[in-house]
Amino acid sequence: MSSRTFTLGMACAAWLTAVAIHWNNGYYDPWALLLITAAIAIGGVACAGRASRAIESLSPAIVVAAVAVAVLIEAVLMSQRAAGPIVLTGVACLGVLGVLQAVDLRTLRVPLAGAMLGVFWIAASVSVQQAPSPPIDVFMFQQTGAAALLAGENPYEDRYPNLYEGHPEFYGPGVVDANKHLTVGLPYPPLSLLLTLPGYVLGGDSRYADVAAITGSAALMFLSGPSRWTGLMAALFLLTPRVLFLIEYAWTETIFAFTLSVMMFCAVRRRRALPYALGLFLATKQYSVFALPFVPLLLGRAGRRRDAVRLVTMGLLVAAVITLPFFLWNPRAFWRSVVVFQFLQPLREDSLSHLVWIHKYFPGLPGQQVLSFVVLAAMLALLWWRRQPTPAYFAGAVGVTHLAFFAFSKQAFANYYYFVIAALCWGAAAACPAGDERRECEPG
Repeated sequence: MSSRTFTLGMACAAWLTAVAIHWNNGYYDPWALLLITAAIAIGGVACAGRASRAIESLSPAIVVAAVAVAVLIEAVLMSQRAAGPIVLTGVACLGVLGVLQAVDLRTLRVPLAGAMLGVFWIAASVSVQQAPSPPIDVFMFQQTGAAALLAGENPYEDRYPNLYEGHPEFYGPGVVDANKHLTVGLPYPPLSLLLTLPGYVLGGDSRYADVAAITGSAALMFLSGPSRWTGLMAALFLLTPRVLFLIEYAWTETIFAFTLSVMMFCAVRRRRALPYALGLFLATKQYSVFALPFVPLLLGRAGRRRDAVRLVTMGLLVAAVITLPFFLWNPRAFWRSVVVFQFLQPLREDSLSHLVWIHKYFPGLPGQQVLSFVVLAAMLALLWWRRQPTPAYFAGAVGVTHLAFFAFSKQAFANYYYFVIAALCWGAAAACPAGDERRECEPG
């Protein structure tokens, strides 16, 4: 597969997804859903299709300029909803610093990339301070869960209030009891809580960990091979138009994007640490298991079957070491909170999902609850059949399969698609695209 066709496809799919969740804050909108559909098509063709002669004939200057324009558009969209002069100024600086990555900066590239990361950190931190207590259960789960853990109490036991009284459509049957409390505990795997804990301890707010996670993800993306292209992809990811909205509402996919970034960085630059990074990734979010079929691709062309088995085994062991103590603390509470709760959740008619449209116009159509898994299986089979043994293809395939899965799920909001954006940007960043600072796709 040609790197230029693949990388442009990944970058375009990431950008379309970012614009889609900007449209209506990641909630249902027909036009936003159309953009998601286009992203699936472009990402799928980039992974499974043949190289396009038209794209292959593009000059490196055109490729770089196109992504720079996409970064600029993101900055403009982001500025439209920036709250306060400090955040607005920060967004403007981010746009300038992001577009600057498209030019030949020579020795200034790394310092300016560092400045971009620093500006984001400041703007995002101020944004957190301007939204001190968002009325969302995700924030409540993390704050209460962190306080419980620090007090030596089990965060997976039912100690959480129902914030959505009067909105029974938000939770499934049996999730809210007669006392208006939830019958589940923390719904996220332990590592998500452990990684947000420093934000709660040091700043009194778990969302500072989200700021650090996004900044760290962009830094790792750039440092995977500092160049014009990785600088642009880091900027494209960092300037996702509704990223400040995601941070303000404390969605945990920022942490998932970070553990993905750690794993991708290790696959490209620190291969010996890859099994441990894979374990962190698998321990962060429930749907990380969907990436397991593609894990052997992280080893590159030199990877053998026994190496892949060893990698997956070590990754699962690391994930088990992190997760098992919390499971053994109270197996029933853990299982209900982390696993059962996900299946109890109802269809949210404000989800950015095709399932909402299908449910509205074809309510009697059978199999709606499993449609997302059917789509997932089909995409997994297609992309595994057309697989390429590179870390870049791993990230791209993970991004596209999750994008298709969420687009037909009963709940799909901006946070879910944010992980997809991170994976697609990594697919482009790790693929060694055309540019004046070329590097080999396979690390030595």
